[in-house]
Amino acid sequence: MMRFVPTGVVASVVLGLVSITDSAPPAAQTSPASDFLNVQQRTPLAHRPRITELEHSVLHYDKATYCGHPRMVGFQDFGNGEFVVGHFHAPSKYQVYDDVRHVSYQSRAVCLFQRSMDGGKTWPEENEQVVFDRVAFFKHPETVMDRTGEREQYDMFEPESMFFSQNMWELTPPPRRCFFLRSPDKGKTWEKIPSVIKNPQGDKYAITRHNTPVIRMPDGKTLLASFAMAGLTGDGKETEGEPAVFSSTDQGISWQFRSRPIVDLSRQGQFIYATLLLLPSGELQCYMVHLSAKGYYPVEGLRNALAVVSSHDHGKTWSQPTVISGKGADAWKNPGQEGHMYRSPWPVLLKDGRILVLFARRRMPTGIGGIVSSDGGKTWSEEFIIRDDGKRWNEAKHEQGDWGDLGYPVGCQLSDGTIFTAYYFNKDDGHPQGGTRYIAASTFRIEP
Repeated sequence: MMRFVPTGVVASVVLGLVSITDSAPPAAQTSPASDFLNVQQRTPLAHRPRITELEHSVLHYDKATYCGHPRMVGFQDFGNGEFVVGHFHAPSKYQVYDDVRHVSYQSRAVCLFQRSMDGGKTWPEENEQVVFDRVAFFKHPETVMDRTGEREQYDMFEPESMFFSQNMWELTPPPRRCFFLRSPDKGKTWEKIPSVIKNPQGDKYAITRHNTPVIRMPDGKTLLASFAMAGLTGDGKETEGEPAVFSSTDQGISWQFRSRPIVDLSRQGQFIYATLLLLPSGELQCYMVHLSAKGYYPVEGLRNALAVVSSHDHGKTWSQPTVISGKGADAWKNPGQEGHMYRSPWPVLLKDGRILVLFARRRMPTGIGGIVSSDGGKTWSEEFIIRDDGKRWNEAKHEQGDWGDLGYPVGCQLSDGTIFTAYYFNKDDGHPQGGTRYIAASTFRIEP
């Protein structure tokens, strides 16, 4: 049955925006060697971990709705079996490309949160919440952009606190900025005046953000968040948008540019999907995927591969990149390494100290996979498959017609050791545009 979401922002979210203080234009990271894309994944790889108790479930499915991109909307684990999964929720006829084109469907979407109180076993409809109505916002942005007032005082280091961010590129003309909202009560209510984040190099260059984890640093004052930021590299060339890190020392009211973890100065592609992870040692890591400007280029070295860089000074400077995928993909029915295969890495620090990275595979066979590191990210395992039953999307606008529209996983490890991940998937149910996009989840265990 179709579940209609009302137009208009929920009563608990009265939005307004205030700009942060501008900072000086950032200096690019010292460039690696010109051939740094040729760095190879360290071998031999650890053996593929064995997963058990694997189960798949459906969080939200409707043939007239495109439900997609959880990591762009929100996820947080509050403990004791309570967590929220967000997604873009939009009507779709699934007949023509514009019905499923990402920027199109997201412009007519609301940001919908689903909440589970039992570790993801059930998702009561009465717990659903519209956090942000993008349709209403794009029709009347002035009702949001022009608001000012006193900022609420929240302690964003409390376990009940939560951040929510959105991009604004659909506005005409696009402001090329993004904004934060804060919640002190697990996302049930939200502050009235968000913070607008702009590129410190000016509005000529865009800045965007997914709802990846905001890192609460051990000093109790500094919050770090990852972004994608277009601008100028150290050699004066323009980037389309690569990882950037911003910090806050006032509970997320204002954000200041801190560093660019990596830039592809070779101009052969870009690094995107930046996601931060803090290790118990204090090491900060940034995970990403490289996308070659030539999508058909094989996964080789850093090209089109998953990678990680690390920082030991709270994100001010970063290591050279480590390749973490590409050579251990033979678990898939077709391990071919042509083109943009990997999407949206999501790191999870497991209770036994290992690091799990969940990712989407967009080339056939499409699905959700993972890799594991037992030494803090220095070496990695062969890939393992969580599922590989995604539907092919033979859309002429995409090269080779050999890919699937799915992924953007989020996830965590529950108190009993079970791993939970949610993502959007596609179902072969008669729609010509790659099948209905819906929100699915998988639970499993990784054996030691």
